[in-house]
Amino acid sequence: MITPKMTTFKKLRDIFYETRVLMGRGFTLQRFATEAMDGTVDPVMLSYIEKGKRFPPEALVHRLAQLRGQDVNELLVLLWQDRILHAFSREFRRIIKVNKEKGEGIEEAEIAFLVSRAITALPNDDSWVTQKKWRSDLQEAVQEIGKGKAQPLVLVDTVVDILQKQGLIELQKEKVRSISHHYVPVAPEERRSLSMEFCSIFTKGLLEKVVRKDQNTYLRNHYLNIPREQIENFYRSLDQRVRMLAREYATEEKTGKKFVNVLITSTPF
Repeated sequence: MITPKMTTFKKLRDIFYETRVLMGRGFTLQRFATEAMDGTVDPVMLSYIEKGKRFPPEALVHRLAQLRGQDVNELLVLLWQDRILHAFSREFRRIIKVNKEKGEGIEEAEIAFLVSRAITALPNDDSWVTQKKWRSDLQEAVQEIGKGKAQPLVLVDTVVDILQKQGLIELQKEKVRSISHHYVPVAPEERRSLSMEFCSIFTKGLLEKVVRKDQNTYLRNHYLNIPREQIENFYRSLDQRVRMLAREYATEEKTGKKFVNVLITSTPF
């Protein structure tokens, strides 16, 4: 049974690659497709799937789940999540007329995810920590999203640069501390990145709640009639209370904690 941990931004392509690698160094695409997958996938198609150029059919996902000894719904959720994010990204870029550059090492949603992890990895009390330990935590986050082979140090530097430009951290010699825990996108690429993370969080939460009935996922809808002139005050009050909850429940403990990404959105109709 092959059951490595699942993370927010791990894609199904990573699961296919990871499973093949864990089967042993001798499992080439050809051997894995023929022996492990019982010839249910062509080696060329398997290569496309691992590179993220094709989505696997659901029947193939069922075969992979059987091989891994894993609940098929856990993998199907990843497939559906990947499809939704791909469609959203394609349409979003078409609307704002942005062409994705070829050869990018990381997805926009993953950048925003790493920014979130970087902020929460720092103490809430403005105290200093060593850059070495902090960067080590960030490299672990890079590994979690399946980018261990995609120049993790470069990705960490990208995230650190974003945090500095945003004024969220302060660097001093070999130390670092948090100035703010709230990321407000300014540049167009930052807004695109955050929009993709929003879509990722919502999609994951929706599928986890509806398909897997996960009790650790909070999903609610509130219908309010608010006077137009009070909307700004409502948002200000909402922001203050969310910040209070974050300060109350966020912990610096290293064991027994779970990274939680909270998405809050509201819009008038």
